[in-house]
Amino acid sequence: MEANTRNLERIFDQTISYQIPLFQRPYVWNEEDNWQPLWEDIQLLMDKSLIDGRAHSHFLGAVVLEQVNNATGSIEARQVIDGQQRLTTLQLFLLAAKDLCQYIGADKYFERFTDLTSNKASRIDTKEEAYKVWPTNCDREAFSRTHGAGSPVGTILEFAGKKDVSRVNNNIPDAYLYFSEQLKLWFAGKLSDTDDESSYPDDERLEALWQVVRSHLQIVVIDLGSDDESQVIFETLNARGTQLLPGDLIKNYLFHKAENGGEAIEDLYNLSWRDFDDPNGKFWREEVKQGRLKRPRIDLFMQHYLTLHTQDDVRVTHIFNTFKYFAEHYKAKEGDTRILPATPGEHLEALSEYGQVYRKFFKPDSSSRLGVFLMRLTAVDTATVYPFLLEACYTLQEEHLDELERILVWLESFLIRRMICGLTGKNYNRLFIDLIKAVQTGDRITEQAVIKFLLRADGDSTRFPTDKEFEAAWLMHPSYQRLAQYKVRAVLGALDVALETSKSESLGLPDGLTIEHVMPVSWEKNWPLDLKNPDDPEEKIKAKETRQQMLHTLGNLTLITSSLNPSLSNGAWVMKKPELIKFSKLNLNRYFHDHETWDEDEIFNRGEVLLKLAMIIWPYPTIETE
Repeated sequence: MEANTRNLERIFDQTISYQIPLFQRPYVWNEEDNWQPLWEDIQLLMDKSLIDGRAHSHFLGAVVLEQVNNATGSIEARQVIDGQQRLTTLQLFLLAAKDLCQYIGADKYFERFTDLTSNKASRIDTKEEAYKVWPTNCDREAFSRTHGAGSPVGTILEFAGKKDVSRVNNNIPDAYLYFSEQLKLWFAGKLSDTDDESSYPDDERLEALWQVVRSHLQIVVIDLGSDDESQVIFETLNARGTQLLPGDLIKNYLFHKAENGGEAIEDLYNLSWRDFDDPNGKFWREEVKQGRLKRPRIDLFMQHYLTLHTQDDVRVTHIFNTFKYFAEHYKAKEGDTRILPATPGEHLEALSEYGQVYRKFFKPDSSSRLGVFLMRLTAVDTATVYPFLLEACYTLQEEHLDELERILVWLESFLIRRMICGLTGKNYNRLFIDLIKAVQTGDRITEQAVIKFLLRADGDSTRFPTDKEFEAAWLMHPSYQRLAQYKVRAVLGALDVALETSKSESLGLPDGLTIEHVMPVSWEKNWPLDLKNPDDPEEKIKAKETRQQMLHTLGNLTLITSSLNPSLSNGAWVMKKPELIKFSKLNLNRYFHDHETWDEDEIFNRGEVLLKLAMIIWPYPTIETE
């Protein structure tokens, strides 16, 4: 058995046929679980190559191959024992790239990608040998037809017979169509995280694509020898054991290096790693949701830790390779005076110390400023702030707690205001990496440095909404329709907590709170419009439009401890008011005691009252002048 790391050019550029045997399962990879994560990895590498001409190598997994004893004169062939889903998907991606190059007239790149997807006609004897990968029996027709269609439109017509569809209900052509769509969008600059990437010309994008394919996508190729039992190896790879986590690989790497360096590994383990092994298995290996996937908590910690220390975006699938590069080759950027870990012992010590900080994020004191921030962070639904939060808590929590708490206020205000104003969170990963770069230069993080950074940008993807913008969104945006209910619930809950006084008992918010429209959504029966001229159709239409807009603003929303009966919820104000007060002892609902009517003006007025409170909770910062 021989194992070697190979890039895609090395694997596919030679005249060769990778044959998937009959006993292998059909092609089953799909968009959500496989194509999209693969594309995200590829796009990240292309973006990095495009922006600054550099990209780390990305490990795509392993394939196991067995030599095929073909007749003399035949092309070289390998039987794919394991990894057929991966090889097939990569061929479909390369095929999409080839056809795109032909469409835009990039002849040089079209020829290059053709060499990675087809063997030259002059070198083959049978039509099957033309394909670099020849799938298992049941997939061959679909693969051949996709390979020969020549374009996304041609593929759709080939399988569906019409143009007005985007998928054809067959995984092989659908994978090709998916990658074709993503490549087209990326070339148009519509998938970029920054506003200026759309200005890159096609030739620069083509070169970035080619360099990533040529040099940065790597596979471990395991070639079996004549004495290796392929079926036993296949079963071992696919049916036995528990998959190693990136943390396991990092542990193995560091302790192996420490042992070779003569360090006392037993002492290192007891001091710095024992907690990560977590004998009860209830913390570090517990799977938690981040984005659309669940990952073991240790994976997420390592991702945040590496993002912090490399000051670069790190995908979960890149963790071990990134850590190894960080440990062996990473150099601090110009102006960065941090002292980074150098020896295995120093790396283990740093991981341990930051790991203890990360632990506190999951069981914080709910009354502390950190606990409040983390609770409200779930409403914003972004984990991109965690790398910065790790550093802020690590450096400030002991001796500069007051400053840490003020920084948390500004971060929370920035995120909540943007959420209320409907501004995108798409660029948050890069935004918080830039924040790390701006404030993490060797000195401790300061409140003013954070404020200065948050106020420096004015684009939709990065700006700190002003009081004027926040006021307009708060009073007039239909927040109930624009935001998920858990986000609205979090905002109203924060208002309720802020309304606590010496006369109100502080019990904390109960579980299971329900959002209630004070003026109901179904208002027509019991909430007549106040019209000066009921016979004027234009006035009636305008009044309805105003009411429908005001219904879903924050001024008309509250929380109750249990849902009202629909008949009471939709009843007239004279019936609903006592029930609303009866079913909720929350501070938020004391407002209604003194209001005998409820209409659009009352909604606006309550919105203004709540806005004043919101601006105290989520203020707009100022930069201190020297």
